[in-house]
Amino acid sequence: MQKYKYINLFSGIGGWELGLQDLPMENVLSCEIDKYARQTFLANFPDLPCVRNNNYPTDIRELNPSDIPEFDILVGSPPCQSFSMAGLRKGLKDDKDDKGNMFFYVLNIIKQCMPKAFILENVKGLLTAEGGRSFRIIHDLFRNAGYSFHYKVIKGCDCGIPQIRQRVFMVGFLGENQETSTFRFPDPVPLKFTMHDVFNCKTCNRDVGYTILTAHNHKRYKEPYNWMSYLVDGIEHEITLSETKKVMGLPDTFVFPEDLSSSRIRKQLGNGIIPDCVRLVSEQVLLHLQNM
Repeated sequence: MQKYKYINLFSGIGGWELGLQDLPMENVLSCEIDKYARQTFLANFPDLPCVRNNNYPTDIRELNPSDIPEFDILVGSPPCQSFSMAGLRKGLKDDKDDKGNMFFYVLNIIKQCMPKAFILENVKGLLTAEGGRSFRIIHDLFRNAGYSFHYKVIKGCDCGIPQIRQRVFMVGFLGENQETSTFRFPDPVPLKFTMHDVFNCKTCNRDVGYTILTAHNHKRYKEPYNWMSYLVDGIEHEITLSETKKVMGLPDTFVFPEDLSSSRIRKQLGNGIIPDCVRLVSEQVLLHLQNM
């Protein structure tokens, strides 16, 4: 299969890179503004071409499309706070830190560089923010830029990882006829393991875990809005950071800087993307590109 070059405009701690590392794809640029996420990324991917070639910029708003190395596929998870169910859901209206406008910066790079395809991921709330207006605008802008636009809400447990974590994946192909497209998102796969394996227990009240949050949730088992406590072997148990790492599908070899606080680690995990979801969706994108 042909090897494709990609850029990752919101790399976070590297979930995209983990999901793509065994596919015929080469990272030529990653971008991340959060200094603590950058520390974790560099601790795990010091030898990526984007790092070795000093193509690891900080701010997408300062990224000149003409300075981006040649690439075939654009990927990324634009900041989701403007669309999150847990946030104010201002959508594209959100002017705090410019977070609601990140899709426009992505679109500008796409229009200037015209890659063969894009893969974007965001919270499920993107679909309904501002009564659906934000998503309709995003859809229309990408379609008007010359791309097809496919989307689907995919759960972590659809991809073999025992976490609900509903995220909308958006995929587009340059010059493709939307009406005759044969692109399909991946079918659900069996769980690789369950919460029983995560907790190494005999009994657990759930096979699939709750969605991982970015901050500590102090709700106890059976309380409304509990996202962290489980009944494990008959005893209430609050999921630990190491267990949270497993529920995100991160390998044992993935590390966090030693001086990083537990609250920052939790935030990074809660903001992350499940690598198995990345891999399965990207495999379908590559297959489709080969057949176009």
